Amino acid sequence: MEDKKATEYIFVYGTLLSDYGKLDSHKYLETYAELMGKATMKGKLYMVDYYPGVTPCGSDENYVVKGELYKLTNPDELFNFLDTYEEFYPMDPDHSEYVRRTSEVTLTKTGETFLAWVYYFNQDTTELEWLPKGDFLREYHK
Repeated sequence: MEDKKATEYIFVYGTLLSDYGKLDSHKYLETYAELMGKATMKGKLYMVDYYPGVTPCGSDENYVVKGELYKLTNPDELFNFLDTYEEFYPMDPDHSEYVRRTSEVTLTKTGETFLAWVYYFNQDTTELEWLPKGDFLREYHK
């Protein structure tokens, strides 16, 4: 793993993806971060509503989530918006729909790894549809 600060990168896997569509939320991402390319991370992907949520894998599981890696150009502005968008309340994570944590992410094109911010789903997944291929756009938006 290269020595790179997590605050420099973010991994997205759902409605923030560039191929999802140019929603206002993605415009914020484009304004305050630079797309590095397609990437993957370990995790399990679920459909929450019209949008997905990722949870960590167990230590014996090897599931992969597909998404994009961005280099942050203005993290304060971006996270001011995204924390609200993702319903993450830093002072009250127990009542947040998502929590922002770091994860190792692999850039698909080069195999290079980065420590990046990821919004993890922070609620029960028992009743949610699991997307076993970890690919929101290909499994849900066919």
